[in-house]
Amino acid sequence: MMNRRLSIIAIALGALAIIGHLAGLVLPTASWFFSSGKVFGWLSSLLLITGGVLGLRFLPPEIRWTPVTLQRFRRFRSIQRGWWSFRILLALVAIAMLDQMIVGKRALMVRCDGKTYFPAFVTKRHPAKEFGLEGEQEVNYRELKQKLTASRRGFALMPLVPWDPVLDSDTAQSITLEQREGRWFQPGGNEPFSGRAKTYYADAPTQKHTDTRFRKGVADGESLGYAKNGGLAFSAFYKAGEKQREKWTGEMPPEEFLKAAATNYQVALYPPIPPLWKARHYLGTDSRGWDVAAQIFGGWQINLKAIVLYLLFTYSLGITIGALMGFFGGFFDLGMQRIIEIVEELPFLYIVMIVVSIVSVAEMNLVILLGVICLFSWTGLTYSLRAMAYKEKERDYISAARLQGAGTWRILTRYLLPNMLATLVTYIPFSVAGIIASLTALAFLGFGLPETYPQWGWLFDDGTNHLGALWISVSMFAAMVFILLLVTFVGEALREAFDPKKFTTYQ
Repeated sequence: MMNRRLSIIAIALGALAIIGHLAGLVLPTASWFFSSGKVFGWLSSLLLITGGVLGLRFLPPEIRWTPVTLQRFRRFRSIQRGWWSFRILLALVAIAMLDQMIVGKRALMVRCDGKTYFPAFVTKRHPAKEFGLEGEQEVNYRELKQKLTASRRGFALMPLVPWDPVLDSDTAQSITLEQREGRWFQPGGNEPFSGRAKTYYADAPTQKHTDTRFRKGVADGESLGYAKNGGLAFSAFYKAGEKQREKWTGEMPPEEFLKAAATNYQVALYPPIPPLWKARHYLGTDSRGWDVAAQIFGGWQINLKAIVLYLLFTYSLGITIGALMGFFGGFFDLGMQRIIEIVEELPFLYIVMIVVSIVSVAEMNLVILLGVICLFSWTGLTYSLRAMAYKEKERDYISAARLQGAGTWRILTRYLLPNMLATLVTYIPFSVAGIIASLTALAFLGFGLPETYPQWGWLFDDGTNHLGALWISVSMFAAMVFILLLVTFVGEALREAFDPKKFTTYQ
């Protein structure tokens, strides 16, 4: 019942995308279709529904695998490295399909004053005043969560990473220093702190209490104290931890200032921010203040969309043209070879640069960029299909089909292509690795998508420009290497399992 299930899934996914768009809902995965524009959303959704209906109508309910193909699948499962890599990749794909349930700045659920909201799953944006805060702008759900918890008016359930992959900067983080043996250190640090640090009133966390300059863990230089109204209460000067002089302004009585409860010294962090658990920056931020983990997740989603579109277009065109070249031969074969040679001689990077200069990076989208990439990617596949078609059409089963009166279309679709597709499976993992590397390289060179798309190449570029922020380049490098290793292991296992020479005995 595999064909029937796939057809039903296609119909359901297309219908959900359309229903979600019309109803103003943001459904995980289903909302991807309309994220590239209304035209692409309607076209892709209707194609899914049409394909599913045609599959239910004309395809057999079950795929009839040949004994040879089943044996190849069993061999693939026996290669543990490839099989487990395949399962891990499927798990990563499933996580990416959860979309805003994993990464996003909008709350999954908000309970406030007896009302329940689901901001992450609707296109409607809730203003701050709707939750009793000031302003007409959309509420900051991270701040709302803290205020609801403090006032006990309700709660807000945030995603695992409560930051959008792009256009969501964080410039208001700080760390609290800790004192050891009379000196101040950053948490987990071994070197005494040097720089400026501030304390705040315990009952007014946004109001500064003192602002002191430190050198090697002790006060060294100017120290300023502030009253609760924001005015300057005193100024002092330290040298190697010893107070040299001080001056009170009269803005606040010294006794009251010294008795006021204040926080420990805090240091303001500016992007790029290192990994910070309290802010849920698990991999830190880049130089723009954008969360690295969110960008890696968003980049993985972009890569998955690109992989699907790339494989559909490239393999459909390459398989069709290659099979026809090998099957018909003659002038059609010679003519297509000349066209392919012309396409392959065109400089890929220069064409991309020309298209980007015409369209501009700000107007570029995933469909246009993939269209340019696919325009140069289908040619290599045709040679393999052409060679296989030349070989397969001389087989006895093709001759038998002709004798039984089978037409060209039936021979191509029912006999020739199914016997060639098993070999094509081994090419897919390496095509996947290729499109991931291409998108990353184009973004790194500045010829990729605009900044409204999370891209791995942008992170690589930011990491190389800020080598002191090692968490950027290390996190991105580790994530990409891990994905490409999994894809490569799957490709090697498939190639080994489908290799006839490895499992054939010649007599």
